Amino acid sequence: MQSPHPSSIQRDVVVLVHGLLATTIVMRSLARSLGGVFSGVVNWGYESLWSPIERHGRQLAELLEQLDKDDAHNRIHLVTHSMGGIIGRIALAEYMPRRFGRFVMIAPPNRGSHIAARLAPFLGRICPPLAQLTNHSESFVCSLPPPSISELGIIAADRDFLVLEPNTRLGCECDHIILPGLHSSLLWRRETAEQVRHFLEYGRFARS
Repeated sequence: MQSPHPSSIQRDVVVLVHGLLATTIVMRSLARSLGGVFSGVVNWGYESLWSPIERHGRQLAELLEQLDKDDAHNRIHLVTHSMGGIIGRIALAEYMPRRFGRFVMIAPPNRGSHIAARLAPFLGRICPPLAQLTNHSESFVCSLPPPSISELGIIAADRDFLVLEPNTRLGCECDHIILPGLHSSLLWRRETAEQVRHFLEYGRFARS
């Protein structure tokens, strides 16, 4: 499929999804950066601790369906951080917008997290997502089918102690890049915002 000219993105909407133990506050810097380019930015929030990931995925799917019915927008893009990427995958499996554009995952635990595996035996009952995000081969996240997205980009942090760089990969992404930073500090770096914006515009990350 031929990529649209970057000038056409002005009527696109971007949905942001934060991760576990976070709120919409952590995505505000990225929202401000993208707000100057796209016609709409939705900084979507949810209560991340107490419900299984599937519930959040269904709620996000409902939002995507609502946006898909709004003719004020052209395409719908998705930008997620950490567990938000898994929620995004579930949402798109539940409902794929007719006008879906591009998907950028920032530090996603696509193949699980070793930290979640350590904490799950102690906290998994009160925080179900921890048990779902372990890096065990039979875990929930490791058993998910790959997303059927043609333009998927993944950003990993070079000093991520929560999600190791190999565990961010899916194998079906069209581009993958490693940026300086920690798991959460990636969200506040200018370079991250620039790379997200570049991928949403061109379907690839910027490289010198």
